[in-house]
Amino acid sequence: MSMRQVSLLERMLVEQVKQTELLEQIARNQAVLIQALADEQGEDVDEMPTTYLSGAPVYGGR
Repeated sequence: MSMRQVSLLERMLVEQVKQTELLEQIARNQAVLIQALADEQGEDVDEMPTTYLSGAPVYGGR
């Protein structure tokens, strides 16, 4: 391989490392956001719902 090709490959690798770091940061931020939203809800996900999304009551629910 020529020096020019090696240099190009090295630059590409550096950019890929930067991109990977940014994607990992985005994934961490998304996980934190999801956790914050879940904590904010304060609802027990295992609890039986009492209404449908439309607001209509669930018969047989509490």
